[in-house]
Order: sequence, then C-alpha cells, then structure tokens
Amino acid sequence: MTVSLPLLPESTRTSHAPPAAAVQEAAGEVRRTLLQTSLPIWAVLSLHSLMIEPVRDQLSRGAVLTWGTLNLVFLGTLLLTLRHLNRLSPPAALAALLGQSALLLTGNAFLNGSSIQAGLLVVVAAQVSLLWPFRQVLVWIAGQSLGLLWILHTNWQSLDAWAFSTGYVCIQLLAASSVRTAMREVQARRQLSVVVEELRATRELLSEASRQAERLHISRELHDVLGHQLTALGMHLQVGLHHLPPEHAARPHVQTAQAVGQQLLDDVRTTVRGMRASATCDFVPEVRRLTATDALSVQLAFSPGFTVTCPVTSLVLRRCVQEIMTNTLRHARAAHLWFTFTQGAQGIRVQAHDDGRGAPDLRFGCGLLGMRERLGCVGGQLHVDSPPGQGVRYLLSLPAQEGT
Repeated sequence: MTVSLPLLPESTRTSHAPPAAAVQEAAGEVRRTLLQTSLPIWAVLSLHSLMIEPVRDQLSRGAVLTWGTLNLVFLGTLLLTLRHLNRLSPPAALAALLGQSALLLTGNAFLNGSSIQAGLLVVVAAQVSLLWPFRQVLVWIAGQSLGLLWILHTNWQSLDAWAFSTGYVCIQLLAASSVRTAMREVQARRQLSVVVEELRATRELLSEASRQAERLHISRELHDVLGHQLTALGMHLQVGLHHLPPEHAARPHVQTAQAVGQQLLDDVRTTVRGMRASATCDFVPEVRRLTATDALSVQLAFSPGFTVTCPVTSLVLRRCVQEIMTNTLRHARAAHLWFTFTQGAQGIRVQAHDDGRGAPDLRFGCGLLGMRERLGCVGGQLHVDSPPGQGVRYLLSLPAQEGT
C-alpha cells in the first residue's frame, strides 16, 4: 500500500505504539516461557498421580490406561497449542483450549477425582490469560472449576470437594494474574528499550550539533577578528609603502611585511573554510554512530563518494534516519533494518526497509508527518510503501542543489 502524506492539522498529529502489537509481542515472550515450563510440570504431576492414585484408590487397569492415554493426548495438545498459539485463529485457539480442559477433567474422572492432576488446570488458565481479557479469563476459570467441583463432589465427601475446588480457583487466579503481570512487564521493558534507543540517538545528534556549533563559532571568530585585523594591517602597509620613496632603505622590509600579512590572511581564510567544511561533512560516520544499536540490526550501504556538505540537509537526513529506526523498533516487530544512500545528478535518495510484519492499515502521527515536513523544507519528498507481511519500505528523495 502506497500512502500519500497530506499535511494534517496540528490537533490530529499523534504518535503512539499500537496496543495490539505490544500485547502480541509480550504474549509471545510469556508463551515461550510457558512452553519451557509446561513439560516439567506435566511430568511431575503425572508421575505423582501414577505412583499414588491407582494404589490408594485401587483403580482398575483399564481406568489407569484410559487416564494415561488421555493424559498423553493432553500433553500433545498442550505442546502444539503453545508452539502455534500466536498463529491460531480465535476459534481454533478456543477449540484447542477447550480440548485441553475436557481431556484433563475426563482423565481426572477416571482417577476418581485427583487433587494432584487437577493442578494442570492452572496451565490451561495461564494459556487463556494470554489470549483474552481478564473478565473472560475469570469466566473460563469459573467454568473449569465447576467441572472439577462436580467430579470431586461425585467421588469425595462434599466438604473436601468444596475445599479443594475453591483452593484451585485461587491458584488459577494467581496464575492468570501472574501471566498478565508478566505481559505488562515485557511491554514496559520493550517500551523502555525503545526510549533508551531514542535517547541515545538524540544524544548523538546533540553531541554532533554541539561540535558543529563550536567549529562554526571558532571559524567565525577567526574570520571576524583575525581576518579583519590582518586586512587592516595590509591596508596600512600599502599606504605606508606609497609614502616611501623608491630608493628608501625600509621599502623592501615593508614589502616583505605586506607579503607576509597577505599570506597570513590567505591562511586564515583557508583555515576558516576548512573548519566550516569539517563542521558539515561528517554525515557518513555520524549516521554509523546513530545506527549503532543492540536493539536492532541495521545495515548501511553508501554509493561511492557519498557526501552531504549542507548542514541543513545533513540534519534533516539524520533526523529521518532516527525516526525510521524509532518506527521500526516501536511498530514493525522487525529484527533487521537496511538503509541505502545514493547520490547522483538527480540528487540524494535514501531507501530503507525492514523485515517486519508490514502495516496494511498504516496510520500517521507526528513521526512520519515530521519527516515529510523536514524533507519538504529542503525540497524533498517521502514515500512509504507497506505490502502486507513484507515490512515497511521508505523512499526519501532530495533534489540536487548547491551545498548538498
């Protein structure tokens, strides 16, 4: 999708990370943790049930085999669900979780109500809290807890059944709350990482701006003070030379002083031009410093001889690079970002793309609009292209002009 960037009123310019994307990223990290811990939990609880329940309750061999089969099917369903939970459609995820809960409760019934095996319901509650709002999680916990209560009430004394069922309600609530807290912590950590990168990039820009300002200040002082004084000295020497007779013994010395003064003035002008140039021609190393980050793999490619000598153009491009990095970190869920800088007769072109998920419904806040306005100030243009699933592509173009 190619997007035009009309200028919007100031009141409509907002910039924030999409909540859905942040929630999905956090859920993915917590899901991987659940995947690593679920198998040990299942193994410990199942082994405990196998060693104790059949002997204590004198269960038949058929009941134990049926429970074992259901328990293995539950394990397979659990692992498949956790591996692919982020890619399942809502109906498929609901069916998988309902299947897990049904397998656990049915197997529990074959064990005549196992308080140990009921602990796996906590794993199901944790998965549910990855997908749906907390109110729906409460409904789910209540539903599978009522199922457990019915099984325990059938096989146990009423008071014991209620005691264990309400206890597992509390444990499931604790697990669901822990998952929600972990997701918020992951989101906060990711947001903090983005803010740190933005601050680092801003610090680099401020540091370079300070160095440029200092060099320009020194060059102006050299030109305004020393340059003017040498010019005045040369004029006075020229006047003095005119008043000396051709045969005067001091005339060669005045001419030598005049030549030395002129040479000094030329040296000052050369130094001033060099300092002004060095204040604005460090674009490539500055961009390399700006994009050096651990949060994102950034690859840079420059055409041979690429330089930016205009300070305004240099600042605009570096600000645009910083904004593209920020957008990639905040929204794209990408691991890599590529920049290509080219310079020719038509001007400067900067192409950038990431390996993220793309943005079919691309919306604009202060960031992209700010890029468009900055580029517009130097006669440039911005195009953003985002095919679904193919990342976001940026094209920045600036016309050839004096000083760029």
